[in-house]
Amino acid sequence: MEREVFEALQGSLSSETNLRMRSELKLKQLELDPSFSLAASNVALAEEAGQPVRQAAIVQLRGYISRHWSIASTKYEPGPVPDQETKSHVREKIFSLLSSGNGKLRTAAAAVIAAMARYDWPDEWPQLFPQLVELLRTGTRDQTHSTMRVFSEWVNSDMSEQHMEQIGTLLPELRRIFVSASSYATSTRAMAVRVFSDCIEIISNMSVAQNTFVDAHAPPILKEWMEPILEIFKQPVTNDGANTNILLKAECIKAVVRATQGIPKHMVPYNPALLETLWLQLRDIQEPFLHAFVYEDSEHSESATNLLVAYEEDGEAYSIDNYLLGIFEWLSNAADTRSMHRFFVSKTEGSSKVGPSQFFSQLVSNLMCYAQITAEMLEDWADDMDLFVADEDEEGYRFNVRVSVQELLKVLDASFPAALASALGSAALERSQVAKQRRLEQNGNWWLVSEAILWVIGTVSSGIIEQQGHSKSDTPVIELGALFDTDVWPLAQSPQCPFGQGRAFIFASSFAKMLPAGIAVAFLDACAKAVADTQLHPAVRLSAVRAIGNFSRHLPADTVRPQQGPFITGLASIIPQLTEDSAHIALDALHATLRVDQEITASLEPVISEIAIGVWQKYPGDVLLTSIVIDIVEDMAGNPRASEAFAQRALPVIGSAMSQSSDGSTVASGIDLLAGLIKGGPMPLPQGYTDTVFPVLMQVLSASSDNEVLQSGQTCLKYFVQKDAERIARWHDQTGVSGLELVIRFISVLFDPTVSESAALFVGDLATKVVMKCRAFLSGDVLAELVRVATGRLATARTSSFTSSLLPLYAHLVAHHPAEVIGLLDSMAFEGRSGLQIVLDAWFRNFLDIQGYYSRKVSAVALTRLFALEDPRVAGLVVQGDLIPNAANKGKIVTRSISRTNPDQYTQIPAAAKIIKLLLAEIEMDVGSTFARHDGAGLSAVIDEADLGRDGADADDWEDDADYGLHDDADFGGKYDYLSEFIDGGIDMDEGDDDDDDEDVLADPIYNQDLNETLGSFLRQVVQSDKANFRAYIEPRLTEKEGALLGKLAACSS
Repeated sequence: MEREVFEALQGSLSSETNLRMRSELKLKQLELDPSFSLAASNVALAEEAGQPVRQAAIVQLRGYISRHWSIASTKYEPGPVPDQETKSHVREKIFSLLSSGNGKLRTAAAAVIAAMARYDWPDEWPQLFPQLVELLRTGTRDQTHSTMRVFSEWVNSDMSEQHMEQIGTLLPELRRIFVSASSYATSTRAMAVRVFSDCIEIISNMSVAQNTFVDAHAPPILKEWMEPILEIFKQPVTNDGANTNILLKAECIKAVVRATQGIPKHMVPYNPALLETLWLQLRDIQEPFLHAFVYEDSEHSESATNLLVAYEEDGEAYSIDNYLLGIFEWLSNAADTRSMHRFFVSKTEGSSKVGPSQFFSQLVSNLMCYAQITAEMLEDWADDMDLFVADEDEEGYRFNVRVSVQELLKVLDASFPAALASALGSAALERSQVAKQRRLEQNGNWWLVSEAILWVIGTVSSGIIEQQGHSKSDTPVIELGALFDTDVWPLAQSPQCPFGQGRAFIFASSFAKMLPAGIAVAFLDACAKAVADTQLHPAVRLSAVRAIGNFSRHLPADTVRPQQGPFITGLASIIPQLTEDSAHIALDALHATLRVDQEITASLEPVISEIAIGVWQKYPGDVLLTSIVIDIVEDMAGNPRASEAFAQRALPVIGSAMSQSSDGSTVASGIDLLAGLIKGGPMPLPQGYTDTVFPVLMQVLSASSDNEVLQSGQTCLKYFVQKDAERIARWHDQTGVSGLELVIRFISVLFDPTVSESAALFVGDLATKVVMKCRAFLSGDVLAELVRVATGRLATARTSSFTSSLLPLYAHLVAHHPAEVIGLLDSMAFEGRSGLQIVLDAWFRNFLDIQGYYSRKVSAVALTRLFALEDPRVAGLVVQGDLIPNAANKGKIVTRSISRTNPDQYTQIPAAAKIIKLLLAEIEMDVGSTFARHDGAGLSAVIDEADLGRDGADADDWEDDADYGLHDDADFGGKYDYLSEFIDGGIDMDEGDDDDDDEDVLADPIYNQDLNETLGSFLRQVVQSDKANFRAYIEPRLTEKEGALLGKLAACSS
């Protein structure tokens, strides 16, 4: 067997393709022999086999372990599992390789041991952990290094809070290795910190369920570790071959970030020292960073690169970047922690206002340096403009120092908006002088400095604009005029610096709302010319494209109108030149431009149609591009001057995709475009839609079993019914079946429990719309049957998302005909349960999961009307109440197995009590006021007085903040700490939904009422009139918090 394994491994390393493929196939066959693992381990130990084959044996063995070592493996493949004797021999042999003189063999063996530990420890290999710890204590440098590799993989992947005894044994050894600079290689010490970091994450995962344990053990652990970690941070960056401390610093900051995020209150004592030390590191690294990565033509570039770029044992390079990323992440956490605010802002002398501290001002200037485009980025962008587009996107996928700076800036803007604006102004002035001096010296790097200034300020432009809008002072939040003079205009007039020139366009457009008219017009003209000029650098044209989108959205229509035509034609010329990865920015800009003036848009309808439909035909499977095309389709369909012509061009293409394509995704995408046409169109739809398009759609849907097609069809039909219900009801096919009947049949098919919930995801929306819009055309029997099949589907629903999507149907029916619906549901039976039981149980369990502004209002109002009935059939139902604390699970992390053994238990309460609880929860969550389009101050005060939702409100502070007294509304981002402020118009969590353009919905009194006041008034009446025997029957079942809120409501005058 060993000979066969050796020959197969040797062949697998051959450069001859056929031999290599035969050998790999042979190895797969040999793995099915129970003795394979033992044979492979013997080959790995055989020095005469040669290092390449020995290493290949260990690598093959690692794969074998995931496939055949244990049936518990998620990658297990059918075949015999080695017996215990074989496993024992293999473990012993591979463990011995940790002491090999060959570093590559030790590394490979460590990975195999960690893989075996996943399945064998502790039951089958109990001695593994003590053996490894003993090697850490007594082993040579090489043995310690390989042992650390085992722990590095093992702890990270497979250890948890259940292994705290082992972690407690391991931590002292890790620290000993970490602080023993003279005894161990830096890479070994870095691994010790990495494993410590993994241990911290395990401990932090216990902070909720076992906070007492964490509170007792975290402080002494941190006390042992933070002092040497701070010493590492204080050391200058060194890199003289094997003695570099870059990797060690990177692992230390990673551990500190984990501790800060996972056990924040225990890190409070160390935060000031960390801030001071890490800030000094940022300052010290800044200059060499710029020479190494930004100014590669600098005379100091080589020495700076040698300092900040090191190499691992395998020759792979690693730089200072990871250390910097960690520092910026830690600073983000610090800025978001109230106890650290005093380091960022301070009171202005002679004023109660706060401004940036000296540190904060210097930090912002420092960030402008680190934000400069690196030489590597410029090279990447020169090779691939798609990378430039991706990096400029707000959600770019490449994380680097520049993006990390951006993330920190966003946190600073959220926490200290006014102070940040002030600091940005000062830093920009300072850095602009540097750029100007370099420009005068004809230093080609000047533009990098100016570009970074504009990029940094542009990152938080929305916050600055918002501040300016709320400011009562004549003094601008930031001096845009000075920035234009010192940085914007020089960049805009420098075609030799295309990425800087492009930044000027984007920056100006980011502040479109604050631009003087003259500057705005000048940039509009420049953008129109740039996007159409094929001789310009692509970076400038693409930046102009982004700017066009911003200008079109944020400048007055009268200002943009003269350039709208050139914008549209210029975008139409550039879109075909872009790849699938870049076209979205031009399509998005086109969509924004279409909304400036409908008449100009209509005059260019042929151009717009060709581009939008052409992009979709080319990339029908691209979700992002299709979504933008759909937005364009909706706008064109809603343009009375262009809709007919646009539809004439679009419908044949859509119809062909729907009926002729064999690809389900393309068919679904075509239906989505049709939905956009219908949604954007008038009500009723133009003559002919129902007669020509509707039959094709129904034919496609009736013949398809594709989930995407069915989902898209449900949404499309919903809009069809919303816009043209009467024509659908009156239309009949050749057999005399009405369009409405076809829709009902389609809904019934989707309500069949054999159809997946994914395929029927939007059937609830469709059914609800049919009930709302087609009541005049539905007989009582048809409606009853629709409710019956819906209830049967609800009874078998598995997921909360699907269940909650069906509930608006019942809410609408109950809101308007409560008694009739209760009677209908009570008359139905499904496997021993009445329809009423099924619906109310699902409704009560998922009440807070219902989505949509209008649907949530209807649901809440429907419950008030259900309660008001005082129907004995409802009153007699007992439903799930409050969670009962489970003593058996106290102090444990509740895993799936534990939850099965000791499942959660709930009180059982009357349905009437549950309704009151849910309505109180609705008020507490502030859904009504948040969704309402006007203030609800009266009820806000009530909730604030009840002091609800404040548990743990200052959980990130961990210390009294009276010592710095810096609470200024403009400089602290926690604007909504109090629920009262939340209710008084703080955050709109749902700007509306798809019903917002349905005239029937907009006319519904439920849509237009203030839900907070409606529910408050209802609950007051319940209490005051003792409705449904409230005091005796319901009040005892309310929690203390619920009772407090209800008491305040009852005492409040309506």
